[in-house]
Amino acid sequence: MAFQALRKYASTASSRVAPSCIKILPEVADALSSGRPVVALESTIVAHGMPYPQNLELAKDVSRILRDRGVIPATIAIKDGVFRAGLHP
Repeated sequence: MAFQALRKYASTASSRVAPSCIKILPEVADALSSGRPVVALESTIVAHGMPYPQNLELAKDVSRILRDRGVIPATIAIKDGVFRAGLHP
């Protein structure tokens, strides 16, 4: 559901400045605005669900698997009070 709202927002994101409470990685915004598949990945699995370094390996593996299938991975999180769709590992 979050991505439905983001798709609507992303379709016009290139023509306006993003509100300070939302940051969408350009790759994610481009995919959403063009109708390409995007999968939201919950950040808490990496942050709290697994020990280091397995958590980073899992994040990289899942992202690679999705990309190999033509899907854009978008880890979602609230960081410093800002909703973020798409994080760099």
